[in-house]
Amino acid sequence: MRSVVYMLAMELFGKPLILPLFPEDRSIVGLGLSDWDGYAIGLAAKLGYTNTYYHQEPYLDIADGPKHWLGLQRFVISSDVFEHVPPEGLDAAFLNSRRLLAPGGVYIFTVPFQKDGETREHFPRLHDYRIVDEDGSRVLHNTTVDGEKETYSDLIFHGGDGDTLEMRMFSEPDLLRRLMEAGFSSAEVRVPLAPEFGIMWPINWAVPIIARA
Repeated sequence: MRSVVYMLAMELFGKPLILPLFPEDRSIVGLGLSDWDGYAIGLAAKLGYTNTYYHQEPYLDIADGPKHWLGLQRFVISSDVFEHVPPEGLDAAFLNSRRLLAPGGVYIFTVPFQKDGETREHFPRLHDYRIVDEDGSRVLHNTTVDGEKETYSDLIFHGGDGDTLEMRMFSEPDLLRRLMEAGFSSAEVRVPLAPEFGIMWPINWAVPIIARA
């Protein structure tokens, strides 16, 4: 979370700033996708920032981006969201992320990912599904497009149930490819090291990614 704010400060103001020292400028418009309140509240107090949600107002389904937000954002933050997007909406989610940004806008993006290999879809034929409680465990029942029945157990949830179900484990090469194919002019992994801000990464995977319109 500190890295997200650090990188946003560098992109917007060209220098590292803690959130309370951000200049107040409502003309800098941006969106968050279910951002953490720990920085979302501070951003809303300083900038023209709106934190959006999939399940409550203000609504934003990134797989079906609302037209009134498209092309207007100086920045968009998506922190640990895309691992939960169903497979059929994933390509649209990347495309809409790019479409939300104004020219020169910046996308700050985090998801769990592995350094090498291919993205692993946990439910590659997900179509018509439901999650039910069976004998004290949550189980996913899916009917594929072809009508085949599938059942999955050992589900992974991040912070809750329902739409926090982990759908996949991304790989770094696939993430960068998807961002470039979505129309971003650049996409790069960042491992910001700023001990003075409490930012110290012991790993070089599952770290933030910066993409630009």
